[in-house]
Amino acid sequence: MKKYLFFLFILTFLTSACGFREDKQTVQDTATGYMVIDDSGRQVYLRNKPVRIVSTTYGTDEILIELVDAKNIKALSRWAGDPEITFISKEQAAAVGKTVYPSAESILALKPDIVFVSITSGKEVAKTLEDMGVTVYIADSPKNYDAMKKKVIGIASAVGERKKGEAMIGEMDAKLAALNEKLKLITPEKEKKVMAFSFIGAIGRKGNLLDDIFRHAYVRNCAAEAGLEQESGPLSKEQIVAVNPDVILLPTWDFNSDTSTSDFAKELLHDPAIKDIAAIKNNKVAFVSDRYRYVASQHITDSIEAVAKAVYPELF
Repeated sequence: MKKYLFFLFILTFLTSACGFREDKQTVQDTATGYMVIDDSGRQVYLRNKPVRIVSTTYGTDEILIELVDAKNIKALSRWAGDPEITFISKEQAAAVGKTVYPSAESILALKPDIVFVSITSGKEVAKTLEDMGVTVYIADSPKNYDAMKKKVIGIASAVGERKKGEAMIGEMDAKLAALNEKLKLITPEKEKKVMAFSFIGAIGRKGNLLDDIFRHAYVRNCAAEAGLEQESGPLSKEQIVAVNPDVILLPTWDFNSDTSTSDFAKELLHDPAIKDIAAIKNNKVAFVSDRYRYVASQHITDSIEAVAKAVYPELF
């Protein structure tokens, strides 16, 4: 009995200590192909490595374009090629040649082997497609760096490119380590207080991805400190003044005809209610692309770097 318990202890130790944990993301071979678990916990079965792939989110676009040949991607999301919200270049979008809105009809016309949809908005489409016999992988909107790595390895496993996914994670970790070398000189008491804004107000709720990006960039998330949490309402001007951010980050993406980043910036920065906060008085205001603020892929390390550069330009 003692020998058995000792063996069990050693086995548990080894499986938990060796490299990236596979747990739910393990590829399981079956008699007719292989199975992976998507980010919603569903079992996804594939007979063969997919060669007709459709992506309906900019995050899965960015991961897939570095995992598979562009000719095997039959469509990217509608955002592909927009430099303010995605890392997919116009050249990459042109190489694929088609973008798609996440509707069952338009996706079915592409005869996909697998379709990647969003966990936040794609479940209804996923059900419709699966009822029609299409294989669907539901991808997460991660809230931290480690969850983003799981997303990458899950998608890589689904398209039969797990080793490339592991290499991508290695590159992410290496870049983050290099950033840490630059930023570790910033002690907690020297960390700048930063507040990011969208058109609807301060963003960066406690526990979401931007909050984690700020942590890795060695900055204090003013929105969370002021009380912006997952279920709370928007911050008041009084809360913004009370937390007194050192730096303000503004949006760059005019996502529809009713919005203008320049008009929004003028309105915010000339608001008499917040004119005395440190960021405005000291002109510490930066425009940071929304592709960094709403990142959903391996480019999270680029987002961390972009925030750090905006706040601590002297270190770069």
